Amino acid sequence: MFKTGQQVVCINDDFEPWVYDLYRSLPKKDKIYTVRSVGVGRSNPTFAVNDDAEIKLTGAEFDMLILLKELLNPDDPHSSVKQELGFRAERFAPLLEDEDEAEERELVGVGAGEKEWEPQPA
Repeated sequence: MFKTGQQVVCINDDFEPWVYDLYRSLPKKDKIYTVRSVGVGRSNPTFAVNDDAEIKLTGAEFDMLILLKELLNPDDPHSSVKQELGFRAERFAPLLEDEDEAEERELVGVGAGEKEWEPQPA
């Protein structure tokens, strides 16, 4: 599971056509994002058009959704609860750090800025 502040990479940016009408900002595959919030929300909604030509939500699955620091979207228009439209967590993978880079970063701070001891002339 993801946590707030964690960096993730988008692994799936294949969206249904209706998504483009609701969302202002969508993630792009292989781009890195920062998790702003994790919560429960709806995904895979089904819609129907009533006799007045209004689109109504008829069903959905509950899923773990994330909000991203880099992307802001409007509230879900089909929800009675004020909740920003999020993204299914399965669209993302944790950003894995290169182990050599992490080790190098750990070692850089040790003794940084210190000069080697040199004997003073007598």
